[in-house]
Amino acid sequence: MPGSLRIGTIAGIEIRVHVSWLIIVVLISWSAESWFSASYPGWAALTYWLVGLLAALLLFASVLAHELAHSLVARARGLPVKNITLFIFGGVSDLEQEPKSAGVEFQMAFVGPITSLLIGGLAYLFWLALAGASSPLAALLAYLALTNVLLGVFNLVPGFPLDGGRVLRSIIWKISGNLRTATRVATLLGQVIAYLLIFTGIWLFFTVDLIDGIWFGLIGWFLLNGAQAANSQMVLETMLKGVTVRQVMNASPVTISANIAVQKLVDEVLLPRGLRSVFVVQGEQLAGLITLSDIRHLPREQWEQTLVGWAMLPLERLHTATPEQSLNEVVALMATHNVNQLPVVEDGHLVGVLSREDIIRFLEVRQGLGLETAGK
Repeated sequence: MPGSLRIGTIAGIEIRVHVSWLIIVVLISWSAESWFSASYPGWAALTYWLVGLLAALLLFASVLAHELAHSLVARARGLPVKNITLFIFGGVSDLEQEPKSAGVEFQMAFVGPITSLLIGGLAYLFWLALAGASSPLAALLAYLALTNVLLGVFNLVPGFPLDGGRVLRSIIWKISGNLRTATRVATLLGQVIAYLLIFTGIWLFFTVDLIDGIWFGLIGWFLLNGAQAANSQMVLETMLKGVTVRQVMNASPVTISANIAVQKLVDEVLLPRGLRSVFVVQGEQLAGLITLSDIRHLPREQWEQTLVGWAMLPLERLHTATPEQSLNEVVALMATHNVNQLPVVEDGHLVGVLSREDIIRFLEVRQGLGLETAGK
């Protein structure tokens, strides 16, 4: 996720924190401070703020445990997990591919809320052991129990992209055998729930509590965007089902020899053709890619003497595709690594190039013809 920082690794999974997390720490600390001051009167003002901050950090540790549960189950079922990112609305596990069966999705989705409920239950048991105490430790345990139970219950609401929505999708997928139908139902319900939260937030904002209204509105907005994005993604995957890279790629990409000068490349290829990048070949083999950025970082007086092969991005640093590779798989690769085009390589030879523009054009033609693949 752009704008995130790596803070460590747990069980081989990279943990990252998005900059928006700083906003939520402040908001949760503020909310927690208000809750503690109302529930435990008599503490010093600084104590309320310190306990509020610690409560926010413990809540995010709980969210991290929730996401780790998703990721560990996914990895145990053969799904690679790139990282976990904590951000303003909680956390997200970055999977390199979606579950291939309803059973795997059910297990992955259900384990998250169960983890939150277990943490809440344990915190409650520890709080019972301190029954009657009004110490900061007892207060933190009570807060941790309450927030984790709420987190677990809320995530079981059957609306996509909440865990409950994924559980619902897996059940419908198992019964119907049709992933697109299951996604449509789960995302539609998710949008209904999102609008209810948004309208509730607006009502709370103007009548009851400003902060609660903002919270409900933001959560509703987040769910609405997630549900709409999931539905659009499923439509895209359905339209591209069974399509290979060869069917969409440009089979006549512009190439340049690694042995010509950068100045010649600029004068005879990039400027006349209005190109921003070009693939570099060494003999008949793909050697790399050179872009305007690569050239711009080279001093102008060196363009005449520098060969393209020295200035290019070498092949080993490029992501590539093969002609018979699934287009859905390659689209996911391009999205994950945020690349606009991929060289299509066969036996070391450049046989084409696949760009986002090629994919969009292909989809526009299919939509214009009314063609859709009825995928399951």
